[in-house]
Amino acid sequence: MCIRNEDPRPYLKRDSELINLNGKWDFDFDDENLGHKEKWFLDHSYSKSIEVPFPFQSKLSGISDTKFHDYMWYHRSFDVTFDANKKYIITFNGVDYESEIYINGFLVSKHIGGASINKVDISDFVVEGKNELTVFCYDDSRSQDFPRGKQYWKEKSESIFYTRTSGIYKNVYLEILNNNYIDEYYISSDIDRGEVKVETLTLKPAFKIEYVISLKGIELARNVVYTKDKDRVISKIKVWNNQDIMETFFHNGELCWSPDNPILYDINIKVYQDEETVIDNVSTYFAMRKIAIENGAFSLNNRVFYQKLVLIQGYFKDGLLAYPSVDNLINDIKLAKEMGFNGGRIHQKIEDPYFYYLCDKLGFICWLECPSAQIFNNKLIELQSKEWSEIVKQYFNFPSIFTLVPLNESWGVPELNSDPKQVHYQNALYHLTKSLDATRLVVGNDGWEMASTDICSIHNYRHGNKDDLIQHEKFEKSLADKDVMMHSCPGNRVIFLEGYENTKVPFMLTEFGGISFLTHIKEGWGYTNVNSEKDFLNEYKRIIEAIAKSDGLCGFCYTQLYDVEQEINGLLTYTRKPKTDPENIKKINDIVNKDIIFIK
Repeated sequence: MCIRNEDPRPYLKRDSELINLNGKWDFDFDDENLGHKEKWFLDHSYSKSIEVPFPFQSKLSGISDTKFHDYMWYHRSFDVTFDANKKYIITFNGVDYESEIYINGFLVSKHIGGASINKVDISDFVVEGKNELTVFCYDDSRSQDFPRGKQYWKEKSESIFYTRTSGIYKNVYLEILNNNYIDEYYISSDIDRGEVKVETLTLKPAFKIEYVISLKGIELARNVVYTKDKDRVISKIKVWNNQDIMETFFHNGELCWSPDNPILYDINIKVYQDEETVIDNVSTYFAMRKIAIENGAFSLNNRVFYQKLVLIQGYFKDGLLAYPSVDNLINDIKLAKEMGFNGGRIHQKIEDPYFYYLCDKLGFICWLECPSAQIFNNKLIELQSKEWSEIVKQYFNFPSIFTLVPLNESWGVPELNSDPKQVHYQNALYHLTKSLDATRLVVGNDGWEMASTDICSIHNYRHGNKDDLIQHEKFEKSLADKDVMMHSCPGNRVIFLEGYENTKVPFMLTEFGGISFLTHIKEGWGYTNVNSEKDFLNEYKRIIEAIAKSDGLCGFCYTQLYDVEQEINGLLTYTRKPKTDPENIKKINDIVNKDIIFIK
């Protein structure tokens, strides 16, 4: 029985056959790296089986081996009825880190990047009936000069680094399409004009494209564009008229997406081969929402918006970086919302697209953060720039994604204060990100040592223990206003690099807290420690009250939603058991009660 048999792409429906390729695969380690020489892609007698999409280090994979194994091979077969007029597209949502895809012994794709999606056209290699799919993976366990996030380069987890994830760890599926289809689409909304822009890229030029927008089953707009031999078409479609906006949007916001009102619009896109023949029929969704900065504060849909985020690392006890089930993702989001958070900073991981789909549906703001390296060199520049560019484009259409973060805490760029090349790289990533997506905010380097950035995001764990009144007073004073925060050094690093100081951007405390409360295991660590639920709540309240007094903060992100391995500073245990009633946390979060006002 397949553990992960969900629809792997619920955010896009189309008139085509989609086959989930999760489940049991043949598997072997190749520690001597002999597989290519011995042509394992043609024939190999596998000694193991693995449950995809779980990494071999995880319990749910059926292997549960955390030793170093850098080379590995996967194999399975699938059946199709071959049609020369069809396209056969296989999608790997995440394979860590380098991969090769073979169909019937033929190499059809090479891909580098553990977080970006690899979509492969295998049409020229598919045959009638049974087909053989082989995947080779290479994941360098020890190297620190490529984006690896929280995956430790030593064999045993310690400190803030955890068990590695290698190989296939996200959804895999095969789709059978017509010879022409929508290869990419990008949807962005303009609430001030009441319109949506749809950029559609077809595999080759079509005759026309028809767009139909509806809300709760009621058609709002219809538009037809004759493509005139173009494979990339941009269409601006009016969704509201001015009267709609005046009567509903500016008064109560019920037409716009927000965490409190996750309203989504349906859009159907049909591609025509001629005046009557539909060759692709896609149904998806979008949101009418606007992310901006006004008067040094965040605004969502032209209203001041205070971000109350929680750090989410995307680890699961039995699956590591692979979620055990969709219910696990839903539970994480719902528990965070029950505790009074309106979003999460997804830390050092790009989740499977399914997670962001759920955030869209349930109303949960996300920060999309690139996994970091530890060492700076030309290899990192090439690898991270390419993969991050792919990620930004691939996740563009999820409206819950609010902020894009290419760097964290100077990881991979540790000499920003002394190496101009690393400063140029931070600025280059910022501008690259803005050039790919101008609809969202971008943090240049989350935590400190920022250059170009839309948000001043500060990490500060210097709130001390409950009995250290002097340290608490210092912490409270360090958050007094923007000028004070800008000149603080909470991580013994400057907040802004010289020449980049800026108090016009919003300021956020994007890491703090980390209170360790032992409820289920005998040892672990946190930034501060308590021994009872009462002390846990008092400590949380003490820190949140200091944030509430700040005249400069426009949001916060608490560390963290749940424990991860040896790091036991979560609001939930690693198995997602609340350490206190979620309502207790919500009452404290509600202390930070910033007035919601309109921005003129």
